[in-house]
Amino acid sequence: MRDAPQWLRGLVSEEFFDACAAHPGERKNEKNHYCVDCAAALCRHCLPHHPAHDVIQIWKHANSFVVRVDDLIKLFDCAGIQTHTLSDHEVVFLRERIARKRPANAEINPCAACKRPLPSADDYCSLFCKVKHLGESEQGLRRAIRAAAGEDADVPGKRRASSSEAGPSCGGSFRNRSRKQLEPTRAPFC
Repeated sequence: MRDAPQWLRGLVSEEFFDACAAHPGERKNEKNHYCVDCAAALCRHCLPHHPAHDVIQIWKHANSFVVRVDDLIKLFDCAGIQTHTLSDHEVVFLRERIARKRPANAEINPCAACKRPLPSADDYCSLFCKVKHLGESEQGLRRAIRAAAGEDADVPGKRRASSSEAGPSCGGSFRNRSRKQLEPTRAPFC
């Protein structure tokens, strides 16, 4: 982890959803955003002070912190990290998950860093585990960051979101689809 950039070390180690020290008297002041440029956790009241910065929103899922893959992919190559679906978005866990009992009758696929059994063919259970494992080889971590920045165009299966389709990564995101149905659907006639 020592070779990871400061923003990445901060993202996987920060304690989110605590009250913001800068806005103690405000309502809804939990820190659920992360400024990559400042490597700091932010609340919704801090966002106007970081208008041109790259800010990602942090969510809670299964009592753990998660981040949308769409927000993270422009910064770090998420390939190999187990994804989960939360509100129609693919998310990855920021930290390694608590180990659970291994299934006795099924073959397991262990996480490359923490050995937690994974139900899919992924290599890592969380962003922390991938950073920790790739940090053991400095080139692997640099490659994951460069690939996300678009410097390695030959990474297979890698899709870089353009700024127009990604929308803002802070506050609320713009939806790419219309809220209205395109074609009305009718109940079948009985």
